[in-house]
Amino acid sequence: MGRSNRIAVSILTLIILVCLGSYWTYMAQTIGKNQQQLLMSDIVAAQASAIERRLSRSLSATDILVQEVIQQGGEFERFDLYADAVLRTIGGVSNLQLAPNGIISRIYPLAGNEKAIGHNLLKDDKRRHEAINAIKERRLTLAGPFKLVQGGIAVIGRNPVFLNRDGTEQFWGFASALIFLEDLLQATELDQLETKGYSFELSRIDPQSGQASVFARSTSDLNDSLHSVTIPVPNASWTLSMSSIKTGPDWLALFGYSFSIVLAALAAWILNFILRQPDKLRAIVKQKTLELEELAFYDHLTGLANRRLLNEQLTQKVREAVRYKKNIAFLYLDLDDFKRINDSIGHDAGDQLLKQISLRLNSVVRGSDLVARLGGDEFGILLLDSESINDISRIAKKLIVAVSEPVSIYDQEFIVSPSIGITMIPADGDAASDILKHADMAMYSAKNAGKRNYRFYDKALQQQALERIHIEHDLDDALNNDQFVLHYQPLVDLSCDRVMGYEALVRWQHPTDGLLFPDRFIGVAEDAGKIIDIGYWVIREACNTLHQQMSEHGRSQHIAVNLSPRQFADPNLLENIRAIVQQTQVDTRLLEVEITESTLMENIDTAIYTLEQLQQMGIKVSIDDFGTGYSSLAVLKRLPVDTLKIDRSFVILLETDLDDRKIVGGLMSMAHALDIKVIAEGIETSGQLQLLRDLGCDYGQGYLFSKPVPLEQLEQPVIIPPDQPQSAAAASDN
Repeated sequence: MGRSNRIAVSILTLIILVCLGSYWTYMAQTIGKNQQQLLMSDIVAAQASAIERRLSRSLSATDILVQEVIQQGGEFERFDLYADAVLRTIGGVSNLQLAPNGIISRIYPLAGNEKAIGHNLLKDDKRRHEAINAIKERRLTLAGPFKLVQGGIAVIGRNPVFLNRDGTEQFWGFASALIFLEDLLQATELDQLETKGYSFELSRIDPQSGQASVFARSTSDLNDSLHSVTIPVPNASWTLSMSSIKTGPDWLALFGYSFSIVLAALAAWILNFILRQPDKLRAIVKQKTLELEELAFYDHLTGLANRRLLNEQLTQKVREAVRYKKNIAFLYLDLDDFKRINDSIGHDAGDQLLKQISLRLNSVVRGSDLVARLGGDEFGILLLDSESINDISRIAKKLIVAVSEPVSIYDQEFIVSPSIGITMIPADGDAASDILKHADMAMYSAKNAGKRNYRFYDKALQQQALERIHIEHDLDDALNNDQFVLHYQPLVDLSCDRVMGYEALVRWQHPTDGLLFPDRFIGVAEDAGKIIDIGYWVIREACNTLHQQMSEHGRSQHIAVNLSPRQFADPNLLENIRAIVQQTQVDTRLLEVEITESTLMENIDTAIYTLEQLQQMGIKVSIDDFGTGYSSLAVLKRLPVDTLKIDRSFVILLETDLDDRKIVGGLMSMAHALDIKVIAEGIETSGQLQLLRDLGCDYGQGYLFSKPVPLEQLEQPVIIPPDQPQSAAAASDN
């Protein structure tokens, strides 16, 4: 081969190798760009979803106001108190407004908004076309964002109210909610993302000009690598666009091109190796794309589908259910008390627990069903082609059983249970957001019903939410106006058939709803943080009763009061009880406190210290609902208690269930071995009474002797002799 040919071959080899090296560098850049695009897509979707959820939650305040206006026939006398409760419950709303006939007449809070009173939304307002559209379309409309006179940018949702008068729907006015844009954006991570090099713009189509209008943006501008997501809002849509700030020169690319030139000059024998690189690079791109899709749609901890994939599947399956008239069910599952376990065993162990729970969920459902982790300890399950309500209930029960099995982590066993909310598709909604919201409401209904339970969504849950707001608001009046009363149920000494004391049970004499039992308000009081004040009222009233009996009769039988879990954890518990007994001047030996077994197990060392301090005051201590928790003989012998109350669930089946009879007998033997007295609650029949006497039970309580009644109605209960059969009514009231 001549010199010119060698030069030609060398040049040709150099050109080929340089081209291939450049192609390799380009493909590497493409992989990086694909990663960045998928990451940007996930980030933008997450921030848009956060804005949509916060706006939807905030605007739901207008739905609640509309319902209240309709229920009160257009007269809303306690608007300020009700609006305050709604604002505290929902959050993210600056103020709430009522505008009868379109004229603003009520604003809460009023301070700083006085100039808006008397403003006619249908005539004077620059955004009156949104208000007019709300009336025409009979639905919520959103005005703004716009600048406020007092400063700041806000949006306002106007919800029209129609009242049924003489058989026709008549426009009453508007219920409105003002939401500051700043408060809305606080639900996102846009500020933090900006510090990490991301830019954003939030825009909408101006309804007047039809042009895009930016109303929120980062300090740095977007670049050409932006990614946008549309956010649906009432009567409009917003667009969130984001991009990452461009950095300096791509030194990796420069290195790649330089290296290609150097490599090409080394030798022509590597040409064959270089020619195969494109095929290898294509395989790498394909593999990387699959890995990125895995990151985008699946939870990294459990391997389950994530919220993004669930939303996509849910939207698709809802359309199919409507089109083909198929039955689909969605289950929203939350682990009861997971936070307490996670905090006690550490987050690494908590992650191991979540992995095991995920495997159990997948083992119960079919392969065609979708199980997703929504975040934390929340899971979603999409059941396809559900045959019936009974079939779905059966699956829910199997899920509860599977999840509730002990979980072994680091040679320790832990028990968690699920609360499940169920929505039927499309009966309970034809949008993914509605399905998730309704399932969430049903899940909280199951949790409030006692956990380890499931509930189907129905429209009554919305009414229950309104009722909870009413109850929470009225609880303040109940405490301030002395509306609570105590009823007393006798505790009977089974060895001599004499009343040895009473249990004090709280009732609410509501001014309009009559006498309310604890199941109507205790749960709300717990959530609202008012249970502690109610608990101290009960203790004080019981002590006043003891003092009154001593003053009038020169003697008194002891009274037992219940301590809620939150009150037992109150750091001021001992100090407050000391103050009450000193003020009422009662003999502390006549006072007894009852604490549930599960409450004591929350923090056993702290519980022991508190119980010892109570006993040092002379107050007796009783464990309530014993047998339903996780106490063992080793734990029980450490607890400074005087009596155990066997849960009524064991007493009910004494006559028919031999196993329950053995359990009760074992509990009594264990207690007596530790010199602890035993009380059986929920005694309803003479047969139960006789069996308890045979088992050596010390004391009894239940409808067989007396229902809980006011103090002035108490009479000596009729004790059923062992050989005289008699039945009692209904279940015991505790």
